[in-house]
Amino acid sequence: MNHLKTPFIIAIGLIGFTLSPTIYAASFDCAKAATLVEDVICSDNDISTLDETLSSSYRNALADANNAKNIKLDQRNWLKKRNSCKDKVCLQGMYEQRINDLASVNPLPKKVGDCVDSNIADKLTRFEGAIAGEAGGEVAVQFKNGISLYIQSIANFPSSENADKYMFSSNDFLNGDKVKVCLQELPTDCPKGDDRGKVYSVTNYKNNMSFVGVDAWHLCGGA
Repeated sequence: MNHLKTPFIIAIGLIGFTLSPTIYAASFDCAKAATLVEDVICSDNDISTLDETLSSSYRNALADANNAKNIKLDQRNWLKKRNSCKDKVCLQGMYEQRINDLASVNPLPKKVGDCVDSNIADKLTRFEGAIAGEAGGEVAVQFKNGISLYIQSIANFPSSENADKYMFSSNDFLNGDKVKVCLQELPTDCPKGDDRGKVYSVTNYKNNMSFVGVDAWHLCGGA
């Protein structure tokens, strides 16, 4: 992921702004951040990651949907609400809800046993710049619809080896690969509105390699 990217969705008319010393990647040029919300996005890794995920989800929703006009209108309305946030908690909730809404345009299966076809977009570590397989370097595979699955296990992979390290460097799952994604398990005993922890199997059509992944690093009820 690049540290500087072009603005997504709508030009917000940004001007220069002095950021905190740590600048994380975001879906726009952090050197032009001008508001409190943009400062938080650029200086907080959690919100920056959500911002990039949303950017990807939005682009793919527009590419795959027949109602692009409505999606753009919803996004403009969402941006207005997002920009009224005063703290990280508000921003995190806004991003997570919008990502879920966009995922419904091109969703993963919702019923255990159901499968859909998707395409791989990227492989990411939990913290940008972290070493795969080390603390913070837990690996997620991201699909074209912006949804990511953190690796739990890889089929026929020795338990003594580090699955995250292998997955990050492996050619078994690459950008553009078509895969079959099946829902294996739903989380239980979750707080209302929090269903993180869905478990999926992912099989690559090109070589029949497969892995099991979960849709969030923190499971339902967690941080």
